[in-house]
Amino acid sequence: MENTELKEIKPEKKRFKLRYLILLLAVVGFMFYSVITIINQNVKIAEKKEQLKDLNQQINVVEINSKYLEKVQNYKDDELSAYMEKIAKDELGYVSDGERIFINVSGE
Repeated sequence: MENTELKEIKPEKKRFKLRYLILLLAVVGFMFYSVITIINQNVKIAEKKEQLKDLNQQINVVEINSKYLEKVQNYKDDELSAYMEKIAKDELGYVSDGERIFINVSGE
């Protein structure tokens, strides 16, 4: 007895089925999103580091001014008089009796 049964030959299925294509697109999309997010975060980190640097400089300036003011606050008698005279001359333009101020207009 011979087996005379014929089998139907089915065409080969496509190698990449639709679900594999969708999965591949999802993975590529996720990778693209991840790269964009990482770049964005690095930019924000750099901005925040710059802000931190500026704030630290401002803190240093305020600390120096605070120490200076504490020192001035503790001045007594002669030191206080000398400081007040210095401020009056340097910042306010006052002069003592008999003093003359010469201004160099040549810029040297």
